[in-house]
Amino acid sequence: MKNQNMMFTGTIPTWKPRLVRSALALVIAALIIHVSVLRAQAFDLSSLNGNYADSWQVLGPANDNRVLPPISTYSPYLTVALWTFDGAGGFTGNLVFNVGGGVILNPEFLHTITGTYTINANGTGTMNWMGGGLARQRHFVIGDGGNQIKYIASSTTEGHLYSGTMVKQKPAGATSRVIQK
Repeated sequence: MKNQNMMFTGTIPTWKPRLVRSALALVIAALIIHVSVLRAQAFDLSSLNGNYADSWQVLGPANDNRVLPPISTYSPYLTVALWTFDGAGGFTGNLVFNVGGGVILNPEFLHTITGTYTINANGTGTMNWMGGGLARQRHFVIGDGGNQIKYIASSTTEGHLYSGTMVKQKPAGATSRVIQK
C-alpha cells in the first residue's frame, strides 16, 4: 500500500482570481453608469446659460379697460427678443414690439429688462420680471439638451395669452455640443 499522507502542493486555479476581479469591475462599472444616468437627467440653474433668440405673437384685447371682449376685437402684438441667461438664476432681455400692426417700438433693442429664473430638476421652471408696471411670469420646459425653451404665459390684468419657443443662439459655423454633468 502506498503512503496516503500526501501533501497537496498544487496552486489555486488561475481562473478564480480573474473571475473575482472581473465581477468586481462589472459592479463598479454598473454603479458608475447608474450614477451618471441619474446626474445627466438633472437640470439646474446652469442649464440655461448664454443667448436665446425668441419671437412670439399675442392676441390682446383692443380696448383700454382690459375687459375680455369677443375674439373679433382682439389685435395682434408681435415681439422679437434676445434673452441672456447668466447660469445663476438671473437674465436680461432686449425686446422689440409691434403693437396692432402699427409703429415698431424699441427698434434698436435699447431697453433692457432684468429678471430671475428658477429651474426644477426635471427641466421645468419659471421666469419672472416687471414689464409695463406689471409682474410678468413665464412657465417653461427646457428641450433639446438646453438648446430650446418652450414656454407659455398669460396676463390676467391685460387679457393676453401667448406661447413660444426660445432657441439658443450660436455663431455661424458653430456646432451643437451638449455637456452632461
